[in-house]
Amino acid sequence: TCSRCPAAPSILRRSRALRAGKRVRFAQVTVYYFARRQGFTCVPSAGGSSLGMAPRHHRARRYSLSQFAHLRQVSHRQHLRQHLRREKLRARRRELTQNGTVPSAEAAGLTLADVSDDDLDVGQVEVGDYFYLQPLPTKRRRALLRASGVRRIDAEERQELRALRLSREQCGCLCRLTCEPRTCACSQAGIQCQ
Repeated sequence: TCSRCPAAPSILRRSRALRAGKRVRFAQVTVYYFARRQGFTCVPSAGGSSLGMAPRHHRARRYSLSQFAHLRQVSHRQHLRQHLRREKLRARRRELTQNGTVPSAEAAGLTLADVSDDDLDVGQVEVGDYFYLQPLPTKRRRALLRASGVRRIDAEERQELRALRLSREQCGCLCRLTCEPRTCACSQAGIQCQ
């Protein structure tokens, strides 16, 4: 450095100072609510009646971060309680049907209302560890659609979804170890061999 030249400010210090002032902070969460519709855009792992939502929301609510965290925790606990209630009902029905071999009128008459909160071990399960999207059986999806006001459930969707699931099972070509361009479906279609 030259004794007559002033010291140039460090580029590193300047970039750190600029970054320190540009932090993103969230204060609110906006939740949009959509009516439930038959989906036609997703492929459930079994059956038909896929779940979807209306193209436009019908309501929006704003929450503080702490309110939203509390609401999610309450919602997750309710879902967990319902899940445990269904599991307990299935277990009771199995007991009453002699391990599922002999149907019982008593087992068929049991409903979720017959399982009390005292029968559930909600305290034994950590909500954060449990909660993730659970696959729903076709009957439950249909019930959700009807409860949401969907009057006519398209029955053809079931066949379309079955065809999609079958087509997805056969992905890529049948080549093993090396590609045979004369017989390779990928190569013939102009796609690199999978």
